[in-house]
Amino acid sequence: MSDTMSLTPELEGLVETIRQRTENYYAAHGLCCSEAIIFVLNRGLNGGLSDDLARRLGAGFCGGMGGGDGVCGALSGAITALGLILGPGQRQGLAKSKLRQAAKRLHDSFHKALGSTVCHELTAPHAESRRARLKSCQAITGLGAELCIRLILELRPKLALKADLNFLNRRDTKAQAVIQKISAYF
Repeated sequence: MSDTMSLTPELEGLVETIRQRTENYYAAHGLCCSEAIIFVLNRGLNGGLSDDLARRLGAGFCGGMGGGDGVCGALSGAITALGLILGPGQRQGLAKSKLRQAAKRLHDSFHKALGSTVCHELTAPHAESRRARLKSCQAITGLGAELCIRLILELRPKLALKADLNFLNRRDTKAQAVIQKISAYF
């Protein structure tokens, strides 16, 4: 038996949409892995945080805990988003012990998929090329979001009804991201 349940085709579609949107948001907005995952899952599932707060919440996890090459920020961001969406006190939240079990499952799935949870180990093959490292991190970011939303939907499939499909189906360009940043000041 696999460590995850199979989802309906509709839910699988939502998983893929969230993965793609997270990868897009990472690249277009120049965010790090944890920022992109927390932002997209918060906004896409109406997690309740402002956009600014969602981005700021993930900022310290970048580069394996602030550049310390520790735990990958994509995993840290995914576990943070898991707690945001399914944490105790949320309408469809889990008890603290169940949330911890879910976080461990997310950790173990990430490790199984990539062979490590350490930023430095995951990015070492691309250390010589910034472009290759960013592409690798973009894919890891998408995977972190995918594993997180897959677990969320397995545990609480009705949360799919909260999905903001207009936001999730949109694709931003770098130019649009710059315009959004500039317009935020006016």
